[in-house]
Parts: sequence; C-alpha cells; structure tokens
Amino acid sequence: MVAYGIAKARAMANRTDWNERTEITKAVITWFDADYEYELEIENEDRMDNEEFTAWVEENAESLAKADAESLHTVCEEIDSIDFTEKEIDDDALFDEEYEAACEFEWVTPHGVGRCPEGTEGTGTC
Repeated sequence: MVAYGIAKARAMANRTDWNERTEITKAVITWFDADYEYELEIENEDRMDNEEFTAWVEENAESLAKADAESLHTVCEEIDSIDFTEKEIDDDALFDEEYEAACEFEWVTPHGVGRCPEGTEGTGTC
C-alpha cells in the first residue's frame, strides 16, 4: 500500500482542478397550471456528471412536470424555468474516502476480516 502522503501527492498531480470542480446536485423545474406556480425538485441521486444530468433533466422536464401535475390532480400548462444547484467538490474528502476504502480492502482481503495468518499473531507481520 502506498503511503498516504505519496498517494495524495500523486492524485493531486493528476488533477489540475483539485478542489476547484463543482457538481450539480439537483434541478428545480418551475411550472404553472391555470392558477399556481409549482416547483419540482429532481435530485442527482445517481451522481451523473454535470453535462449528463443537465441533458437528462432538459430532455425529460416536460414529462416530469406533467407527472408531477397529475400527482397533484392538475394540469401542467407551461414550464417556466429549470434551475440547477451546484456544490463544490471536496477532492480532499473524496481522496480520504477512497484511500480509507483501499486500506480497508488491503486489511480485509489477504487473510479475511481482521484475521492474521496462523502463527503470526503478535509478531508484527500482520
């Protein structure tokens, strides 16, 4: 397993935009019926990239608004706007998560969960 500092330095060297990226977390479709304005929030639960999520929402906005209107027993007459909410990506936190998972994998895989091979307990080799 590569030491934390070395692994992080390598990861940072491979990204020129470390801690500068954003991701779209949700879209809000604003639509109207004959009397009121409604807002439909669509979460980016599958963590699609920004372009993919934006395209998907824009492509499906009308059907999503119509389905929302139907569930509210009304009719969508017009979509007014689609707004997207972005948040900054914390590459440090993502790296820490991935590094911890890799360490856990290294620790678990060779001999089973938390088990040292027979005869190596307490020897410092496990």
